[in-house]
Amino acid sequence: MDQVSDYGNFGLEDLDDCVNDDTKNGRFEVSRRMFDDPALFELEMEHIFGKTWVYLGHESQLPEPHDYLTSRIGQQPVLITRDGDNQIHAFLNSCPHRGAELVGERRGNKKSMMCSFHGWVFDSAGKCLDVRASEKGAYPQEFKDQNHDLLALAKVEVYGGFIFGSLNSEVDDLKTHLAGATGMIDMLSDQSEQGMELLKGGIRYTSRSNWKLQLENIDGYHFFPTHLSYIGLIQRRVDKGGDDDVKAIDARELGSVQGGNYDFGNGHMMDWAYMPNGGDRPLGFQRDKIEQRFGEPKARWMIDHVRNLMLYPNLLLMDQSSSTVRMVHPLSVDETLVEVYCIAPKGEPAEARLRRIRQFEDFLGPAGLATPDDQALFEKCQRGLKGQKRGWLQGYARGMDRLIEGPDEAAKEVDLRPVTSGGDIDVETLIHGSYRQWLKLMREGLGN
Repeated sequence: MDQVSDYGNFGLEDLDDCVNDDTKNGRFEVSRRMFDDPALFELEMEHIFGKTWVYLGHESQLPEPHDYLTSRIGQQPVLITRDGDNQIHAFLNSCPHRGAELVGERRGNKKSMMCSFHGWVFDSAGKCLDVRASEKGAYPQEFKDQNHDLLALAKVEVYGGFIFGSLNSEVDDLKTHLAGATGMIDMLSDQSEQGMELLKGGIRYTSRSNWKLQLENIDGYHFFPTHLSYIGLIQRRVDKGGDDDVKAIDARELGSVQGGNYDFGNGHMMDWAYMPNGGDRPLGFQRDKIEQRFGEPKARWMIDHVRNLMLYPNLLLMDQSSSTVRMVHPLSVDETLVEVYCIAPKGEPAEARLRRIRQFEDFLGPAGLATPDDQALFEKCQRGLKGQKRGWLQGYARGMDRLIEGPDEAAKEVDLRPVTSGGDIDVETLIHGSYRQWLKLMREGLGN
């Protein structure tokens, strides 16, 4: 039988069994325990998801007054609304009366929302409009004096159209939290002067694996062993003359093209690679316009560089085969809910939109070749990680000898300011930053 830690007995000293950060001596290791300890998972929900900024949704999902969207912060249900004055709000999706989930639909539009349990009614700004039959309820004055509005999150802010919330009233402002990653978010959100939009047809699936494995999905090192079938598909298309409506990035060259990876601080990290057929990407249809707006170096980064950005702890912005927003929701120590959306510039040419959708379907969509490959591997990892819970994994040393402090030359040309830079897309050192942030938040939480 697996040993299960006692939640109450896990203390600061136990963190030394989780992450060994000793890069000056060539060691950075993560314990198997990190992915399979139920006690640790409960602490993560409290001290990570309960204390930092968490991505909730995109403004384009609430385009009209009184629109609403349901989301999560860890295991806690969240309701996001746009009120009649166009202000964004975020609340716990729970009626203050008996705690019932207030809204069950994924999204919709309602000026007022009634709890189906006892009929309490709330407006789109979270204000309680009616306690049903209150005049007959014989409520004491103390109850009448209470605030019956929906419980708002401690903080909600928007950056580049992306909505974040926090349960912690003392958390740093969102831009401080995003740190050096703001420049990369801008490269996505600025692709249209009208803003970006999530396209219809989002995907939701569960993976029988720990949530932190999903965050490691951006490393380029796994691409060739994991996605051999996709590489073979690209080769067959080339052999047939490349006459198709997908025009996928030529991933066969991923191991030899210029690339790199960055740690932006606060757990945010990214890898990138220059693709010689960047003109086949959807934004390539607007190269002249993008160059006029931003200049040639930044336009090249936006069009010809495929990028995988992870914003800790639950968002991946993958601007590569099409452009994708991926949300990570922990359900339990060995189960994760994942939501995936294709994101696009508003007003882009029709042929670019078609190319974007075809590329999304081809690789990162539900019937594409990437998602099933990756999730099958994460579930294999979860099964394998049950062995030797206190054993150290050897998965984070590749590229350590090439790390440099601050920006490399590629980052400098567009004024990116990473904490560290790495040599190419297939190193693993970019993952260090997420586990450093994990350790920081857990130490702060347990220390308090």
